[in-house]
Amino acid sequence: MTTAEFLGLPPIPSRAPLRTLRVALVCMPWASLDMPSMAISTLAPVARSLDFVEAVDTVYANIRWADHVHERTGGRIGSADYRRIVDGYYVATGEWVFSPALYGFEEPVGSPFHTAATSGGADLAAAAEMYRLSAGFVDRLADELVAGGYDIVGMTSTFDQNMPSLALARALKERAPDVITVMGGANCDDVQGTALHRNFGCLDYVVRGEGELVLPTLLRVLAATVPGQHPPAPELSAIPGVCWRDADGATTANPQPRSVVPVDAIPEADLSGYFDTFTAARSVADVEPKIQIEGGRGCWWGAKHHCTFCGLNGSLMAFRAKSSDRVLKEMENAVRRHQMLDVVFADNIMDMGYLRELLPRLAEQPWDLRLFFEIKSNLGMRQLKVLADAGVAQVQPGIESLSTHVLDLMRKGVTGWQNVRLLRDCRTVAVFPGWNLLYGFPGETESDYDEIIEQMPGLWHLTPPEGVYRAVLTRFSPFYDDASLGLENLGPSGLLKKVYRLPAEEVADISYIFESEPAGLGEPAAQRLRAAVDTWRDNHQGRRLVAVTEGDALRVVDERTTAPTEERITDPLLVATLLATWKGRSPAGVLREVTARGHRTTEDQVTEVLEEWRERRWLFREGGRYVALPTGLDHE
Repeated sequence: MTTAEFLGLPPIPSRAPLRTLRVALVCMPWASLDMPSMAISTLAPVARSLDFVEAVDTVYANIRWADHVHERTGGRIGSADYRRIVDGYYVATGEWVFSPALYGFEEPVGSPFHTAATSGGADLAAAAEMYRLSAGFVDRLADELVAGGYDIVGMTSTFDQNMPSLALARALKERAPDVITVMGGANCDDVQGTALHRNFGCLDYVVRGEGELVLPTLLRVLAATVPGQHPPAPELSAIPGVCWRDADGATTANPQPRSVVPVDAIPEADLSGYFDTFTAARSVADVEPKIQIEGGRGCWWGAKHHCTFCGLNGSLMAFRAKSSDRVLKEMENAVRRHQMLDVVFADNIMDMGYLRELLPRLAEQPWDLRLFFEIKSNLGMRQLKVLADAGVAQVQPGIESLSTHVLDLMRKGVTGWQNVRLLRDCRTVAVFPGWNLLYGFPGETESDYDEIIEQMPGLWHLTPPEGVYRAVLTRFSPFYDDASLGLENLGPSGLLKKVYRLPAEEVADISYIFESEPAGLGEPAAQRLRAAVDTWRDNHQGRRLVAVTEGDALRVVDERTTAPTEERITDPLLVATLLATWKGRSPAGVLREVTARGHRTTEDQVTEVLEEWRERRWLFREGGRYVALPTGLDHE
């Protein structure tokens, strides 16, 4: 059963006979080198299920591009340079590198993009060399695809994959006009897909929305059409979300589906194309490949409280997740087939039901897996232990800030002290939390950060942010949709306008990143914040603050400075007081806890002790709550 049949979409009349199709699904740069593309890995089985499709190949042109550059630079430019461009996608460097393959060569050094980006601090030395190589790579790839006899070439595009994909589509049309080019992915959502189709005649079709919803029907219409002829307009009009051209060449954008692909209609991904390509590559010796699994789509938190800065899910926020049985089976198949133990879940947020079902079952498996999940940062110790016991080695918890006020401005649904607690508990259960610190939110003030910065030396034993970034205005975010939230839209990324040779209004329709007036912290305060985090990172290695139980006493070992200390707490009231801060409590809450345990004291006395421990950096204070900083205890 196709997805269209599963959803009850109207059938497309069959015009026999159907010709057989050869399909290539291409992942262009700058997709990550260390894992498969879920888009083409999932769509390939969809296409192969059709009896008129002769062959479907997944082409990992991103890995082949890394090899191309590695070979032609004698190994001077490798995967590390590739990763720097991926990590800096907001700068649009990846788009610029492939612009000569679409528009023609111009000297990169001193060009408008190069001048603007380098004046802003970007290092484009390696990128400029890649720029000189991109057209040759695209030409060679297009030659191979034409020689492969493919009738249809589909390209997936997210972040900086637009320009590489457009360049390939143009090169294919120059060589074989009858090859049908199709583009989809996150960059094609809503108005973006319409603008891409409208401005680039090398794209025959653009799919807006989830590909599983439309690919079988689109392929059947194309299979019933004689090469070189135009499919009947009524049939194209019936395919949800597709952009196509009428007989006069004008773009028609069919409405995107209101419904999302049911989770049971998403096939098991075929990752073999990735691992075959990776194994043969020469440029990725320092890259650790990973299996990627899709447990769910959308974001259950965003569906309730959309974070103000986030535009990642676009028009597809509705959350759905595969059953634990199915995920377990797909993981087992992939691990056995590819002999790989690193497994990354592609989900924007973990289904909380997995804590009850999937993860306990994974803990029972005789596999030494290393798993990655994106989680919400208010998980408690018991939930983190479930993750750790199942083999979760790394999480992305979306911490973003240690200030409750700033987190409220983000609509994160978590507090600053809870985020500190998570960092502490992750260290205790040996799960690495990768996170960034964001600032620049309308309504934030320096006072939101003053106390945080002052207390950062107490956090040196905990995982520091990987980066400190000003919030960026992105399409589909509440900041983009609602100007009253305080970020003024000044138009599309200035750097992107220097890549696309289009009017500003067309670039605006294509763009995901927009310029805005800086909000929140001014630059001097932002520099102070970045400097404090730099100091944290510089002093993190080898630091620890640990509490261990010794009968009814607690021993606190502090090795965060060059003068380590060790103290044994034997007073039952003080032991109870410190333990009462493990979950994060106000002085009144601590008083209630220790009183319930039979101790007699006052709130003033509790506050005095808590403040003394805060000055010693045993406690972190935020939002009127104190949370213990020592790792090592599993205290609920």
